[in-house]
Amino acid sequence: MSTQQNPSKLGPSGERFNLRLVVVIPLIFVLVSLAVGLLAVTVTKGFLHPSTPSSKEMLLVYLWIVGSSLGAGLLGGFIAYAITKPVRKAIAEAQQMIRYVEPEPPPVNAVTEVDALSAIFDQARVSFVELAQAREMLDSLNEGIVALDRDGRVAGMNLRAEQTLEISAADARHKRLEELLGRAPANRMLLGFAENALRERKERLHTHVPLSLPSGREITLSVKLSPLKFRDRPDELLGIVIDFREQPGSSATSPEIVGKSPQLAEVLDLVAKVAPTDSKVLIIGESGTGKELIADALHRLSPRKNKPFVKINCAAIPEGLLESELFGHEKGAFTGAVGKSPGKFELAHEGTILLDEIGDMSPATQVKVLRVVQAGEFTPVGGSEIRKVDVRIVAATNRDLFLEVERGRFREDLFYRLNVITLSMPPLRARKSDIPFLAEHFLEEAAKRSNGEKKALSRQAMDILLAYSWPGNVRELANAIERACLLSNGSAIQPDDLPIPLDSATVPVPAAKPLLNGGISARQASFDETMEAVEKELIVQALRQSHGVQVEAAKLLGLKHKNLWHKIKKHHITPSELKNSDTSHKNGQ
Repeated sequence: MSTQQNPSKLGPSGERFNLRLVVVIPLIFVLVSLAVGLLAVTVTKGFLHPSTPSSKEMLLVYLWIVGSSLGAGLLGGFIAYAITKPVRKAIAEAQQMIRYVEPEPPPVNAVTEVDALSAIFDQARVSFVELAQAREMLDSLNEGIVALDRDGRVAGMNLRAEQTLEISAADARHKRLEELLGRAPANRMLLGFAENALRERKERLHTHVPLSLPSGREITLSVKLSPLKFRDRPDELLGIVIDFREQPGSSATSPEIVGKSPQLAEVLDLVAKVAPTDSKVLIIGESGTGKELIADALHRLSPRKNKPFVKINCAAIPEGLLESELFGHEKGAFTGAVGKSPGKFELAHEGTILLDEIGDMSPATQVKVLRVVQAGEFTPVGGSEIRKVDVRIVAATNRDLFLEVERGRFREDLFYRLNVITLSMPPLRARKSDIPFLAEHFLEEAAKRSNGEKKALSRQAMDILLAYSWPGNVRELANAIERACLLSNGSAIQPDDLPIPLDSATVPVPAAKPLLNGGISARQASFDETMEAVEKELIVQALRQSHGVQVEAAKLLGLKHKNLWHKIKKHHITPSELKNSDTSHKNGQ
């Protein structure tokens, strides 16, 4: 369809109009002025009868009249040209616009217009389907994704981000991140990272980023911030994309302690309550259960966190040197003491000291430690001066101190001085639901140490890990994962890569609590069945702990109430039967 105007219709009229403005109007001025001059000469000669002029004088008069008329005409033409200049300019612009207007549009072809409209709707439908598919793909990701514009306002987020941040996308759109999360101290790190990414326009990756949610739940995230730019204008920033994943089983207060089992959650809750105090803490548990990590958390969450944290393994130091290590010595106190040396208690002044494996300490040394615990004072080896010390004491042991006291190998008064708060670390076989989280954590750590790609665990390998009794607890699991990562040839770890005899994976452990219900053995269960059983066991334990109240159980598990309700239906669990089963369950243990 052509929309260009035919110039033969409008061109001549425009030219004639310009000719009148430039030539005709000045010519009229000349003729009028000449006529007036000649009329004046005729009237003068006819009516006034002046003396007859000579021919030369008449020629001069006529020349003057013609010259003045021409001058008047030129002056009039200039005036007309100047006055009409804006009008002519407007007319010229109007003509340019008129050239693109169809004076007589052709008749509409109905079939052609319907086909064009149908094509437009088809293209719109395809675009809508592609947009819906892209949205569905984003919502299916395990990572949370939040897009911020260049002003730091939320442009959109996927479903995982809504669930993790406990914020709907509709409520979050066009709001700043600090408006949604708040300026809680735990959130300042993430907000600062987002501001820096917008300012520096560089990709950043951060692990162990704490976050306090609106519900009060605290989590730890692994966050990646990437600038979003135009493809054809790379220097212009469109915004940033925040890609984050919740650290599996980690706590915001103790991110290095991995696990979600109720047994571990009970310990961590007690750590959070005890840490701000100066109470003495005794940590008991088998070797490799993470007693030192708990001691680290107690110090880091205490008011003494900026003061020294001194650790000493009482079982690793010979008896003759342990006293010197604890209390220091003076010059010449014993052979080889060439100078004065402070002890661990003195070095830990105003801080915290960890007496690891205190159950292996000799009775003679226990007496001197009791003095520090009671009065906060000690005497260095070979010295006579009594020194005061302000220190918080945390003790740890893998021995049964009750039995040691009964056998006379550990002082009863020291035991009760240390046993103000007791934290009992559960063995790994008693919290097997934490094994998948721990394995994932150790796989990531192994990949970081080797600067390689993270390996995965096959279903059969995970079955072996879940069925094994783990006498070495978490430390043994960490070593097994590291060895498997080094020796495996493929991208996935197989059972043959694990340093666990296949026949030992099913050996029952009398002290261990059965993990799987309903008669499914760990050896015969597939990966999916095992994980389903683990999930069901966690839900049952949470419902028992909350006396069947689903809202409270959802909080313990870190789930939304709606999600927990669906899982309860899937596993055919009856919460009402668990309301009063917690007491009977404990009594039956």
